[in-house]
Amino acid sequence: QMFKGFEKVKDVQYVYTPFDSSLCGVKLEANNKKQYLLTGQILNDGKVFIHLCNYIEPWDDLSLSQKKSLNQRYQMGCGCKVS
Repeated sequence: QMFKGFEKVKDVQYVYTPFDSSLCGVKLEANNKKQYLLTGQILNDGKVFIHLCNYIEPWDDLSLSQKKSLNQRYQMGCGCKVS
């Protein structure tokens, strides 16, 4: 996981999205432990919020170069935490 914004939220337990796609809500598969790359925003109340305009991709659909960059290159010069 890569997180920025730890000054706003220390631990992410839930990710919020609008109810359905007509409101730009995102449907994610949670039952099969599928992993995703999610981008979104941290709201003033500390909730992590995603919608269809964010970059949301199943981890297995990323290219090897993207995965390597996320796990290694992007962390250089980035004030984020990668695990």
